[in-house]
Amino acid sequence: MIFSWDIFILVFLIQFVCFFIKGLAGFGDPLISNPLLSMMMDNKVISPMNLCLQIPTNAYISWKNRKNFSIKNSIPVAVSILCGVIPGTILLKYGTPWILKALLGIIIIGIGIEMFTRNRSKDFKENKIVLCIVSFFSGVTGGLFGINLFFVAYIERTSKNRESFRGNICFIFLIENIFRFIVYAVTDIFTKDIFYLVLIAMPGMLLGFALGSHVDKKLSDLVIRRIIISLLMLGGISVLIKALFSI
Repeated sequence: MIFSWDIFILVFLIQFVCFFIKGLAGFGDPLISNPLLSMMMDNKVISPMNLCLQIPTNAYISWKNRKNFSIKNSIPVAVSILCGVIPGTILLKYGTPWILKALLGIIIIGIGIEMFTRNRSKDFKENKIVLCIVSFFSGVTGGLFGINLFFVAYIERTSKNRESFRGNICFIFLIENIFRFIVYAVTDIFTKDIFYLVLIAMPGMLLGFALGSHVDKKLSDLVIRRIIISLLMLGGISVLIKALFSI
């Protein structure tokens, strides 16, 4: 892969924006970075690079909110996700049909619409079977695109507050991240170029995350939720457009 100063600057800026969002809401960074970076890089580079940046931030958020999440409820989700990571990684290693990218974009848009239109005043009953199925496919997309998202809408419904939501999802993300790091290493996904890009992106990640965490303290839950849903849908649209152009 040939690097240039333009690529370095873009990677820095994109990761700054992505982790600013991460600092605000605890998730959402790959929804922005994947569509934007895919304009100049392959998924085989994007997913492992983002993974190296996600591990320290998820570890930090998990530790910060450790008193607000339930390990008992998180473990079944994490195990189901790990089962999906391996087939997702195999798809990443041997190529991604455009139709899978298009389907992912459509599903992300659908999730955003559902979250935006949901009546939050109604009680939501947990269904462990549905949650495990959703988490498995979330693991597949995590291994394939680095977007481990499907279970997030479910956790968001059942969390009592912002801290509980972030603690639960980031703990689950962290387990998945560590497992996926091992799977990527065993399957020779990592390269020197990827680690060079991680070094370039690291300052942008740290600055964006710190600023987002600071701004988060000044915004209400409703404002942050609307920002994330909007970005979620835009990310889905971007993935869909990229897939259609790759036909």
